[in-house]
Amino acid sequence: MMLKGENSNEVVKRIKEKLPTIQQSLPADVIIEPYLDRTDLVGRAIKTVEKNLIEGALIVIFVLVIFLGNLRAGLIVASAIPLSLLFALGMMHIFGVSANLMSLGAIDFGLIVDGAVIIVEATLHHLGLRKATGKLTQAEMDEEVFASASKIRSSAAFGEIIILIVYIPILTLVGIEGKMFRPMAQTVGFAILGALILSLTYIPMMCALFLPKKPTFKKPFSDKMMDQLQRWYQPLLQKAIQVKYWLVGATVVLFAICIFLFKRMGGEFIPQLQEGDFAFHCILPRGVRSTKA
Repeated sequence: MMLKGENSNEVVKRIKEKLPTIQQSLPADVIIEPYLDRTDLVGRAIKTVEKNLIEGALIVIFVLVIFLGNLRAGLIVASAIPLSLLFALGMMHIFGVSANLMSLGAIDFGLIVDGAVIIVEATLHHLGLRKATGKLTQAEMDEEVFASASKIRSSAAFGEIIILIVYIPILTLVGIEGKMFRPMAQTVGFAILGALILSLTYIPMMCALFLPKKPTFKKPFSDKMMDQLQRWYQPLLQKAIQVKYWLVGATVVLFAICIFLFKRMGGEFIPQLQEGDFAFHCILPRGVRSTKA
């Protein structure tokens, strides 16, 4: 029986250390064979978290480099991911939030880099509007980054704050729902708060140090890609505007159908966990005395 609040992985390790001693006190024909080892489940959960975090980070970095059109800019934004995660882990340790599959697996790196993307993209845009063709000195680069970051600072902070507000209702949950989902909301909130601080301090500093100081007039791949998407999207938008009443009407009808179907769907707030393991419960009769138990 594991005490409340204990770490199951550590408890199983201590049990395995004690088993040889217990085995010596048993008859020779009695052998202890583990029927259920929780470390297998813990190991699978840790691997799942690692896989989700690594794959999520790599995908976000890949998309950032492509759409920003600048390798340095993409890496600067991507560097906010591990730092925000480190900030979140520190806050989790301070507030006693468990690092589990539900809390860490729910971190969305796309939300984390939102503020950093705004700052870096605004800086690149500001540098691209300069008429001068010469290479900037470090002092001039500092001034340009300060000017661009100052203009967009409130927008970046406001975007992060809106995301934080979304998770406030989850923090009000109680009971089993609260135990399952509050750590998730707290972890994501810590990560976004760290990203907000980084986007206002660390990201502008990195832009001033590592972004190219000499303007380039060659159109990057990202601009060419967006131009192509714009050529596909503009005729579609014009056709949609021509039939705007039919389009809005069809959307309202579709929304009404979805509400009708949603009300007739069965569902639970708590998800079903397919952990691939046994769950044992010790149930005592109601009102039993502690001596008898």
